Amino acid sequence: MPVRILFFTFLLFALGLSGCQNITQTSSPPRLLAEDPDWDVHRFRTPKTLAGLEADGEITAPRRRQWRYRLPAPAGERVTVTVVPMPGGWERMSPRRAVSGRYGQLRQRRLDHLMQRPDLSLTVDEERLFDLEGHATASSRWHWLDNNGSRRDQALLLMHMGDHFLLFEGYSRDQNSRWLLLLLKRAQAEFRAAQTKPHE
Repeated sequence: MPVRILFFTFLLFALGLSGCQNITQTSSPPRLLAEDPDWDVHRFRTPKTLAGLEADGEITAPRRRQWRYRLPAPAGERVTVTVVPMPGGWERMSPRRAVSGRYGQLRQRRLDHLMQRPDLSLTVDEERLFDLEGHATASSRWHWLDNNGSRRDQALLLMHMGDHFLLFEGYSRDQNSRWLLLLLKRAQAEFRAAQTKPHE
């Protein structure tokens, strides 16, 4: 059975709903800034806990850093936090356009991956582009079912932070995507607050 993709909220902007608009896509992924001496992936602090979840590992690359958090077993909720620099040339875009473009790439990669899984039926519950605490932000909520009826939920929160993107992703087998998105909003507030604390 091919993957079925059901879209429920793509027409938010067309319907004129206040505070959000539909997400657009770009063509090819951008190239990150090559050697910007002012962008240091190690400048970010690592909270030991985030929104009640415990740190569960970190992946650091020259132009990318990702933290993983999860609730203690047997709970299955997981959150990842990723920072990447703004792609070269994107500083000329408005924050909303940059977030929309980056989100479109992340969305397309996810769909391409799921197209290789004929056992899954994917539903996009909501996609939004809005302002969160002064930052252009994209969010989405998804869920998918396998042939056995098992459900998995996922939420995403992507923020424009000037010279970088801040991406939060949540996953659960037990909680719905709306709950996950609320968790991510709490996580972003705590993560950003940790960056303003003085180094010990």
